[in-house]
Amino acid sequence: MKKISPSLLSLAKDQRIETAFLLIKSKIDWIHYDYMDAKFVPNRAIEIDEIANIKKHVPKHIMDIHIMAFNPEIIIEKSINLVDYATIHYEAFENKNNILNLIKKYEDKIKIGLSIKPETPFEQIIPFLKKIKLLLIMSVEPGAGGQSFIFESLDKIKKAKQYIKDNNLDVIIQVDGGINDKTAKLCFESGADVLVSGSYLTLNFSVKKLNKLLS
Repeated sequence: MKKISPSLLSLAKDQRIETAFLLIKSKIDWIHYDYMDAKFVPNRAIEIDEIANIKKHVPKHIMDIHIMAFNPEIIIEKSINLVDYATIHYEAFENKNNILNLIKKYEDKIKIGLSIKPETPFEQIIPFLKKIKLLLIMSVEPGAGGQSFIFESLDKIKKAKQYIKDNNLDVIIQVDGGINDKTAKLCFESGADVLVSGSYLTLNFSVKKLNKLLS
């Protein structure tokens, strides 16, 4: 798998539906939606009602919601009939056993992903890999667009890819943060399946930019 999943985070609210429509018409079939509670990260982003509105007006596509919040279960409940993947943050749980409890509760209803910040070692989330469908490796600090790629993330991608392969797991590796034509190539070479591209791709979108990310 080699896919680009645009993020609408860097766009003004009144630009998101039009841009999402343009992206899908340009053969993109996956869009990444960022939810923030202004506590786990300092900002807010797309709200659930806006995601529902986009789904109503934009042709069918894979939808994943990146939940940057301390109580992700509330957001999963609100989005369970809207999106295909709901990705929670490892760092949002003080008691890590609650991650497994949440996955068990929802695994038959929605595909659950797990995200890790740049400072979180890959080894810490190994116990959860057999239970999730998507691993989101953050290559910038979550919460804002337009940041520079953290190159140490490449080693984490390689470790994840090797572990998934060695254990014959069905887990998609998604990478988010600082993705442009140069870092995209490095991420794909390291083993990423899906790259989230925000400001580079969605601000002044063009098919040429998309092709550069995939080349």
